[in-house]
Amino acid sequence: MSKVYIGIGSNLGDRQLNIDKALEKLKSKKNIQLGEISSVIETSPVGGVKQPDFLNACCRIDTTLYPDEILTALKSIEREMGRGRDSIPKKLSVEEQLKVLEEGRPIERPSADKQAIKKKSASDQIWGPRIIDLDILLYDDIIMKGNNLIVPHRLLHERVFVLEPLSQIAPDLIHPVFKKSIKDLLLERRSYISIDNNKQKLLTKESNDATRVPVLAQLHHDSPKTFLGLICRLLRISHPKLSKIDTINEAH
Repeated sequence: MSKVYIGIGSNLGDRQLNIDKALEKLKSKKNIQLGEISSVIETSPVGGVKQPDFLNACCRIDTTLYPDEILTALKSIEREMGRGRDSIPKKLSVEEQLKVLEEGRPIERPSADKQAIKKKSASDQIWGPRIIDLDILLYDDIIMKGNNLIVPHRLLHERVFVLEPLSQIAPDLIHPVFKKSIKDLLLERRSYISIDNNKQKLLTKESNDATRVPVLAQLHHDSPKTFLGLICRLLRISHPKLSKIDTINEAH
């Protein structure tokens, strides 16, 4: 039997209940045995779409199903739980276009506005909120790239919210592409985020420093030595004694 690792996420409704239901449905599928399950962590959303925080977890399943069959099973669970990922408009294939032409119907070419709306809709579906999200992360040590499925998951090594729960149940599992363990990928990603955050802090500090007024430019009428004294030192002449009125006039 093959060992497959599944990523689970939810940020709509009762998130914990959604994850529990998904695990139960996964357990009930034929030719699938539910193995280890990580703890559930709460994470901020990624992708730029404003939405609630996620609950994320990972699990291992032992199965005789092929990757595409597992994908079909996961999609069916998502649909059963109300996720409408299949609502994205489908692009016509070459055969479908030929059929349309044979029937004498014009092929509708969407305007730029419609294309922009469609693109935004697709983006929101990918990165937006969802009742449940089930992704194949790893399937044994298989590396595959198909039209509908890429294994290992193409963003696995970049996502702390996946690496963290996955490292709980399979820390020493080797990523077949990067040849690194899950725990090492997690450490690298955390280190990268920490360095990036420090860079942002440094840039902010430098920006603040650049807007600061130099000490020598902070002149005060009550301090005659501040500007005049500097000129005298530069010219190497003695500092004249000034009255309060003289100082104010000189500063202006």
